[in-house]
Amino acid sequence: MVVGDGTTAVTRDAPPRAYDCTIAAAPATFLLVSFRRTPIWKVIARGGTRAGGRRPWLATRLGELVATPDLVAPP
Repeated sequence: MVVGDGTTAVTRDAPPRAYDCTIAAAPATFLLVSFRRTPIWKVIARGGTRAGGRRPWLATRLGELVATPDLVAPP
């Protein structure tokens, strides 16, 4: 997932470039943190995710970058 200039794009086999932040996480863990179901600090403390790159602290803003689906059941 590449976030920049107010847009997000999911890419496969992206061209090599210098990324500010890379996040390594299991898919389920990534979704739980992204959708704000699990606090990111709890996942970090348990070793469930890792951030790297030039600006790894940007990983703490993951919940702000991914829209949470509306989980309200229809009437």
